[in-house]
Amino acid sequence: MNINIYLFAFALFAMATSCRKEEETVFPDYDKNWLVVEDNPNDPAIHANYLFYKETGIPVYFNDTIGSQQRKDVFGHEYTYYEVLSMNYSLGGVLVGAPPVVQSFTFCHEADVPAALAFLREEIMPMLPASVHVPSILLVDTLNSLAFGKYAFKGFNTVVIGAVPRILQMDASTRAAYKGAILRALLTNAVLDDKYDNILEKFYNTSRKYVTSRDAYNLYIYQMASLVTGLPPGTTATPQAIGFLGTDPRSNYYTPMSTWMDVCMYLEAALGQSEEQFKQLYGNQTNIMTKYGYIRQILDDLKVPVQ
Repeated sequence: MNINIYLFAFALFAMATSCRKEEETVFPDYDKNWLVVEDNPNDPAIHANYLFYKETGIPVYFNDTIGSQQRKDVFGHEYTYYEVLSMNYSLGGVLVGAPPVVQSFTFCHEADVPAALAFLREEIMPMLPASVHVPSILLVDTLNSLAFGKYAFKGFNTVVIGAVPRILQMDASTRAAYKGAILRALLTNAVLDDKYDNILEKFYNTSRKYVTSRDAYNLYIYQMASLVTGLPPGTTATPQAIGFLGTDPRSNYYTPMSTWMDVCMYLEAALGQSEEQFKQLYGNQTNIMTKYGYIRQILDDLKVPVQ
């Protein structure tokens, strides 16, 4: 009899403990969508970002910490959770070489925001198809990254745009290069979509066909003389001769280390200058112009209005 009483008491205690734990581990609103800009009419910069968000659906920030929330851990202890934009590079595919990374950045001032929003409205939004999803944009002052320079970097849930305080002082050529870098970061995923696999294979094979004993990507440039075959007589085996715009941004000694880096380099070049300007630079390089044509096919299908 006593054993039954003890068992009954233990069951009641276990149920009470279980209920108490369930109450402590309920996470109200922990799945909140943080990528939403809330208005603050008393703060000109936040209000301007809010108006841009209402127009475009793209949240723009000038701080990587975009919100906070009081939470409880599994033991019932309260703590403050901070939502921080992730700058971890996100593209998919197999990484070759050092992964792209934001090495350093500094925040811009609120006073720099209006010029940046004006640039986005005038130069970027007219080029951006409605079908392209942009999770958010982070405006910063200085930006240093491995692989993608100082103007734009595609993170996991944000595109970081640097040099914001210098937009108004940029000359025409710098402004065009700046535009190309930003559009490259915004459009890379759309261009690398599976629907364009057939076109992209032709793009990659334009270079690969000249190196039959191994891959043309991530190729040590001083081995090109012995490994590259099939070029017209008298043509020196260089990255440009087999269709690359240059060496990989992470190392001057290798061709682009991956196919997606090759695509990114072409995107930035195609979107940062007109077709006529591109031809002036590379018109005598048959393989480069062939690959440019494939990138233009994809951009035309996406309805990106390249000049």
